[in-house]
Amino acid sequence: MKKMLLLIFLIFTLLPLVSNAAPKENIKAAFVKNNNLWIKIMDNEIKITDTGYVRYPKWSFDGSWLGYLKGAKEGDIMDLWLYSIESKRHFKVKENVGPNFQWSPSENTIGFQIIKNLFILNTSQLGKFIPVAKNIENFSWLPAGNGLLFSSKKSADLRSDIILSKVIFKKNNMPIINPFYTISLSKNEIWASTSEFKWSNDKKWISFLLLPTASLSADVNTLSILSSDGKAFHRVDEMLREDTWFQWAPYKGLLGYISGVGREATINKRFQVLKVPTLKKIIFTPKGFVDRDLTWQNNRTVYVSRSKENGSTDLEQTAMPSLYKISLSGNKQPQITFPSEKDGDFRPQIIKNNLIWIRTDRKNANVMVSPTYQMQETVWIKNISMGSSYYEKWSWDEVFSLYEGR
Repeated sequence: MKKMLLLIFLIFTLLPLVSNAAPKENIKAAFVKNNNLWIKIMDNEIKITDTGYVRYPKWSFDGSWLGYLKGAKEGDIMDLWLYSIESKRHFKVKENVGPNFQWSPSENTIGFQIIKNLFILNTSQLGKFIPVAKNIENFSWLPAGNGLLFSSKKSADLRSDIILSKVIFKKNNMPIINPFYTISLSKNEIWASTSEFKWSNDKKWISFLLLPTASLSADVNTLSILSSDGKAFHRVDEMLREDTWFQWAPYKGLLGYISGVGREATINKRFQVLKVPTLKKIIFTPKGFVDRDLTWQNNRTVYVSRSKENGSTDLEQTAMPSLYKISLSGNKQPQITFPSEKDGDFRPQIIKNNLIWIRTDRKNANVMVSPTYQMQETVWIKNISMGSSYYEKWSWDEVFSLYEGR
């Protein structure tokens, strides 16, 4: 009888731990496994492609389409493809498309670059490509989805100014282009391009990176902000060319970013918060540590991927990171994940009260999940492909994409 009561007690004690560990909401992801494209909705995994080399899955705004790049094998020229979740059909868009292809935030229209030429395509008119602009460097959609912002050089001279232009689409998606802001360069400055553009939640500010030549960009780029009316421009700090390393807070004019020059992710990388428009900065990374990824939960809480700072030339001997939860107001920073010594936790993201991240031993990777209100981690997706790595920084967006919902 005592054994039976003990068994019943254990069952009812452990059941909540098991059930709460898996995502309860309708969370879905696209991921790459063995170089093929898959999707996962709750506990259901579906294989989407059977051949080729797939990278950069990206969800449309309503989750009904996926864009992705595909080549015959690693190192080949990549083509842009679209996949309809409803019809289960694939559509080849164009060849030789770069990784910066973006879905509109308000409709199933995708923007993409071929070399320096910018196009858009609406899924309701597959095959009807609308040319937008030539000789551009980079672009992003405007927050309302009614147009684009792109950067271009004034001339072929690397010392020439950078022109930011807005595209507004009128009837039949015909583009109307107007210059928006000129980033003037001094005689000794060389800025070749910009990164993508990110708007603050109130749409008052735009953040982006100024990029020097390719070799220099591997070590240092300049984080900049521009008011959405084009009246105020500030060069904020120096950091790596990692688009996920600068993110606006969900509700206030706070920009979180990981600063520090040098291509090694294990040295001199500090998580900071910039308050706009005062430009006041606060560093949250303790001495002796580096932060290597970040995500906002709300205006008061940030999750970072943190490890001990290590300048060893043998990068595989450096410490792997764990996740930390930073309270900006109280500056409490508890460690919340405890992977084994050979594993590291990267790319935290918050979706519907779930914390999702990637755990890897540098050879294999799993997607982990836990409720944000109580850490009960479990493996959600096993054995995704590895993102490319560069001096201990992994590009996980190459192989994993969460659908964030409308």
